[in-house]
Amino acid sequence: MLSATRAIRTAAEALSEVLEAWGIDKVFICPGSTEAAFLDAVSAKSTVDVLLATHESISVAMADGYSRATGKPSVVFLHANVGLNNGLSHLFAAKLARSPIVVLNGLKDSRLQARDGFTTATHMREFVRQYVKWDWQSLSADAITEDVNRALQLATTEPCGPTWVGLSQDLMEAPTAGLVPHADAFRSPSMTRPDRHSVQRAAEILLGAERPLLVAGSEVGRHGARVSLERLAARLQAPVMLEDRRGLERISFSTQHPHFAGQYSADRASVQQADVIFFVGARCFLQFEPPTRPQVPDTAALIHSHVDPVEIGRLYGTDVSLIGHQGAVLEDVLDALDGSAPLKRTRTGTGLSAARLECRSRAETGPRQDGDIRAPEVVEVLSGFVDANTTIVSDATTAASLVLQGLPITDVDQFVTTASGSLGWGMGAALGIQLGRTGRKVIAIVGDGVFQFGVQALWTAAHYRLPVTYVVLNNQSFAAVGAAILRYRKSAGIQREGRLPGVDISGPNIAEIARGFGVRAMRVKELSALRRELQMLGQHHGPALIEVMTEVDDLGPSPL
Repeated sequence: MLSATRAIRTAAEALSEVLEAWGIDKVFICPGSTEAAFLDAVSAKSTVDVLLATHESISVAMADGYSRATGKPSVVFLHANVGLNNGLSHLFAAKLARSPIVVLNGLKDSRLQARDGFTTATHMREFVRQYVKWDWQSLSADAITEDVNRALQLATTEPCGPTWVGLSQDLMEAPTAGLVPHADAFRSPSMTRPDRHSVQRAAEILLGAERPLLVAGSEVGRHGARVSLERLAARLQAPVMLEDRRGLERISFSTQHPHFAGQYSADRASVQQADVIFFVGARCFLQFEPPTRPQVPDTAALIHSHVDPVEIGRLYGTDVSLIGHQGAVLEDVLDALDGSAPLKRTRTGTGLSAARLECRSRAETGPRQDGDIRAPEVVEVLSGFVDANTTIVSDATTAASLVLQGLPITDVDQFVTTASGSLGWGMGAALGIQLGRTGRKVIAIVGDGVFQFGVQALWTAAHYRLPVTYVVLNNQSFAAVGAAILRYRKSAGIQREGRLPGVDISGPNIAEIARGFGVRAMRVKELSALRRELQMLGQHHGPALIEVMTEVDDLGPSPL
């Protein structure tokens, strides 16, 4: 359906009408001159706020965070080829998180694009294609409203994900009578369900297992299916692990729940002893290095559910595949179990007890050592300031598992991270999450390397007075690089002393840098000072940063 309005206005003005029709109230942008017509058009729309950043990567991360927080589509406007390149790394993070982001890309006048004009490129769609569900460059001013409408429709249709539309400057400034589609007619219901036979087969396998294991993937949290997963765990008396740390994007199961058993790892005894493993909305797997052993034991039956059929059977074949919205999948499996006979297992709860005991033993960090603050100690202090109204944004590469393990996470709204490996994401994503959850306290735990990649976020935080607290774990190094060098030397049998190359990033006083942006900031070297600063922030209503000086030689814990 299309509206009957045929008023002559610029394509940029018509575009603003499309955004308004879809309920888009924020556009994240780091503009150039190419975007002048759009900026002028949205300035006349009181329903659309332009959120300015000083680097495109921050704009994309903010849009990602906003969509994760609200579950709604977000729009980011990037400038020409240079701005698109700056935003690609965090667009990859949005792709992994299945965030419904629409990337509008302002391109130079189409008459310059074939002449190698300023900030032009001959294959713009090729830049972005591998990071989006759909890409298109508008071919006429009249087509822009339809193209952007389609981008919004596809971004929000499961499996959700980013889309891209290229908009040439001359087309955006041209007059158009293009119709504005009725957005409601293009919001596609997309809660698919698995077939009945597969559901029944999965229920039979689960009922017949003695040591079932459930693995809560990020899609459970995105689809709001946590309660259903809790019901399934109780019905089966099964332990629940979060998906492995390489693939985790958001929390899907409370770390305080009596069935919680840590994170999935193939080397865990409780994984090797499981006779059926049900990966619920998990990516199997996002591999960091070629594994030395199978990541799923050969002795276990494998059930895998996911909204995206591409994820199922990517690395390991399944005994049962369940394709659909994770809420619908779990509802159907529970219904099938309720209509079946009681549990056939003779050792009900044995696997749960063993998995939880193993989880507790792996969480032990050892006695306190003299010297600088250790990352586990920072997390322990922070745990006293995290409540049900707190969202943690984790982007501290070598401390990520510590953050998840050490904080009292009870709800899916309390923890988000990225599996992209794109440093700096957390700096901007925290701002987008705060904008999407204005009543919540947002704490971003980031490393010093992440800070240096995403420092531009501080301008936006200060300018809009966004109440995000950044806790920067400063070990003055690229610790993940150091850990990789040591692993390589060990595997290659190399004995070499001295400073690790490519690791030292010491020098900046991060707190002073933050103060230069207008952010309240403090550097602390003692845990007592950290507690004091966190307490004082309770009376502060703008952005803040605490730089915590941690052990320089701490290269992170072993993965759990």
